[in-house]
Amino acid sequence: MELSVVITHHREQKLLEQCLCLLQKELEGIEAEIIIVLSECRQEALEGLKQKFPEVIFLPFEKNLYFVRSVNRGIERVGGDYVLIINDDVMVSPGSVKALAGYLKEHRETGLVGPKLLYSDGVNQHSCFRFYTPLTVVCRRTVLDKTSVCREVINRFLYGDKNLNGGDGTEVDWVVNGAVMARRDFIKQVGFLDERFKHYFSDVDWCRRFWQNGFKVVYFSKAVFYHYHGRKSRSGGVLGLLTNRMTRIHVWDGIRYFWKWGIS
Repeated sequence: MELSVVITHHREQKLLEQCLCLLQKELEGIEAEIIIVLSECRQEALEGLKQKFPEVIFLPFEKNLYFVRSVNRGIERVGGDYVLIINDDVMVSPGSVKALAGYLKEHRETGLVGPKLLYSDGVNQHSCFRFYTPLTVVCRRTVLDKTSVCREVINRFLYGDKNLNGGDGTEVDWVVNGAVMARRDFIKQVGFLDERFKHYFSDVDWCRRFWQNGFKVVYFSKAVFYHYHGRKSRSGGVLGLLTNRMTRIHVWDGIRYFWKWGIS
């Protein structure tokens, strides 16, 4: 089998159905399978999805697995040479999946490739970055973000000093796991996502491990996906820690990341 698609899903069925309709059309002519990992799955919703999409493999769970464990439960079931991981609010555009698979076929040294992500209104979403440093976090998460020093730090973190629209792809430190394709044989060498993370920083960690094993990570702007992004951890700072559960998860995952990799 050429391709396995792993989709993480949590409750929002309308977006999932739209995602699946576009994806199935894109996969025509490809030997592929679609695996959906459903957190806090209701039986009624599951039966409805099975009727509408009988070819899809559904892995339902009663509790919320969060992102990392959801992805891993899906990867455990894949049979394709290439593995595409997407969120249920990500929509593929015509030719985008084939473009990612084609890139991996032509560039054997590349282990992970991420597409260009656009919001639903067509605005660019940053989806590739340099590795975090403590200064990056301070500049992005505090009132210091408006200072000239922090603006320069953030610009470099976002690859603002590079042209990311080159046709041959751009080697980057890491790409977001909301939409990424990997070689299954390389995943076997690198390992699954680290389940010490719940949701955030798992993509940074995974990309570091790909690089550590000698496999390149590439941002490929010719492949375009659309992200109907909820920004669940948007409320930052002290208020966010008190009121937003996803912000608290973001902070703790960040602590776990720096505990694992250090502050260099």
